[in-house]
Amino acid sequence: MFNVIMLPVDGSEYGDKAAAVAIDLAKKYSARIAAVHVLEEFSFNSYDSEEDSGDEILAKITEKASEVGVEVTEHLLTADPLRDMKFIVEQTRADLVVIHAHGANNNRFVSFEENNVSDTQIGSVSERLLRTSNVPVLLIK
Repeated sequence: MFNVIMLPVDGSEYGDKAAAVAIDLAKKYSARIAAVHVLEEFSFNSYDSEEDSGDEILAKITEKASEVGVEVTEHLLTADPLRDMKFIVEQTRADLVVIHAHGANNNRFVSFEENNVSDTQIGSVSERLLRTSNVPVLLIK
């Protein structure tokens, strides 16, 4: 049913929940995971520290997946996740995307209540991907 499951990860607890679901689905359907971590084009942190952090996040996913026999291809990219996620899905040749409703960046909510993240909120990257993706998107809350 699925051959490549794309998993955008940011190191947040929400991303960990999505990773667990993606790994379970990949095992069930003998699919591989395309784990994607996007380094923001414009960041106040040094590129080296962002790259090291991204490598650690991806390695964690690969380790969890390999424990149950799931193959992972790691993608560490510099891009704008809001603008480029649909293109990234196409480039990974994913036929399913498993993404968390919101992640580490609490400043990009479609419906933002003052300093509180509620169960009804969805991040802007997830929301745009739901609207524009040509493949199924499984949103994890």
